[in-house]
Amino acid sequence: MMDKKSKIFGFAPIITVFALVGVWYIIALSIGKAVIFPMPHAVVASMGELLCDGEFYLSLLGSLWKIAVSFAAAMALGVALAVLSASVAFFEKLFYPIVVVARATPTMSIIFLCLLWFGKTYSPIVVSLLVIFPLLYSSCLTAIKSCDAKLLEMSEVFGVKRATVVKKLYLPFVADRMFADGISVLSLNVKLIIAAEALAMSNVTLGRLIQIADENLETARLFAVTVFAVLLSVALEYALKGVRYILGRKRLWQR
Repeated sequence: MMDKKSKIFGFAPIITVFALVGVWYIIALSIGKAVIFPMPHAVVASMGELLCDGEFYLSLLGSLWKIAVSFAAAMALGVALAVLSASVAFFEKLFYPIVVVARATPTMSIIFLCLLWFGKTYSPIVVSLLVIFPLLYSSCLTAIKSCDAKLLEMSEVFGVKRATVVKKLYLPFVADRMFADGISVLSLNVKLIIAAEALAMSNVTLGRLIQIADENLETARLFAVTVFAVLLSVALEYALKGVRYILGRKRLWQR
């Protein structure tokens, strides 16, 4: 019985995809204007054209390195400052206004200011860093503070070394939390980078391809680049999940 249910559940995503494509066709037929809402097969054709275009791969790499750099920098900064805040209460109070301002500032304002200060090449990285940093910082700080108080007390009573407590208790708990939250933040990071690239008109990026397609009213091509952007986001999420699985299996943080 469980095997049959598992098979049915396995087909659920496929059913959803077919249903969405069906709705897509209905909407496209009802509108009847490809420039407003193209047919799915027209988008697939545009995707094939992109795959045969060398500039597309350069644009993909151009966006990918921005995504990787901004996410890695935000993660490193967020974890470092969270550890500092958890260790010394003064720093938590010190960083609090910065985090609040970073969260509250409209993304469009950040994009336009970064364009003035950093130019079209680096502004998408800085924009994404400023937006996702407070999320990762708060996630790490909350994880550190949420570690089991009883286990910490027991460690203190039995005189367990600080390094052992960090390695055996804090690190596994915080790592699990950061991987879980990092997966959702990574998707946001991809959207921020591509949106900032489009507004900044960054050369050789997915955002630039979207911006050009929009200017030329190539809606099918715009949809195609968007689909590839979604696939890139999904691929990065699965890559991060794969890293989490490998580290969890080998328990590298406990060696």
